[in-house]
Amino acid sequence: MSTPKEIKSQLNQLILDSQTTAPKLSERLVEMNRWIAQKKNGLLMRKRHVMQLLAELVEYATFWLEVESLSLQDKDFVLAQLSPAEQYWYQYLFPAWFNERDPKSIVWKQKLMADEFGKSDDTLIKGICRAIEVNGGGTFNPYIADLSMATDLIAFGTKELVLCVQLTTVRDSLCASKYSEWESTLKHWQILRGLFLSFNPVRVKVDRAGQCIFQCSDQLPRECYRRKSMDL
Repeated sequence: MSTPKEIKSQLNQLILDSQTTAPKLSERLVEMNRWIAQKKNGLLMRKRHVMQLLAELVEYATFWLEVESLSLQDKDFVLAQLSPAEQYWYQYLFPAWFNERDPKSIVWKQKLMADEFGKSDDTLIKGICRAIEVNGGGTFNPYIADLSMATDLIAFGTKELVLCVQLTTVRDSLCASKYSEWESTLKHWQILRGLFLSFNPVRVKVDRAGQCIFQCSDQLPRECYRRKSMDL
């Protein structure tokens, strides 16, 4: 992973590169750069999740700018090499993130920098992603989508219809408010297809949870917010 000094340099270069062609992206990068500008490099090195987020942001912005600079034919060719989930991210969700207001950014920035908002469920999510892939589907899980869009992973099945999935291990009967917040977040980002899945990882194996998401990605309507429980 890049060092804090390298990340700051890369962000500054991306800010310059995007000023004319994508001013909204440039503004969002300035905002992110300002967040870390006064932090010492030694401190940032200890903030693993902050560094993960920034490294991903540099990767996404670099790729997006490169694709946008291509002719329409070349752009179509490059995007066709990506998975459906990656296409959805780069064509819709990532541009939405830097073009629209992020109402959660103040909270997650504070919590990330205070080490209060790490990816504690990372191992669980990776296991579910592997299970979806074994079934014949695929996934993509940008950290930005997790923090800002209530989306732990973007999944697709054999029909290649993307599904934004929020996972929770809180019992279904106790997460009514969490579901309501999830739905509001998806509507804010104009995400049309989402699954809110609650399950008990002690009782439900990740393979079964992955299979459930895989099936839902093929079977759910093209526009829906669906709540599903696997507590039993």
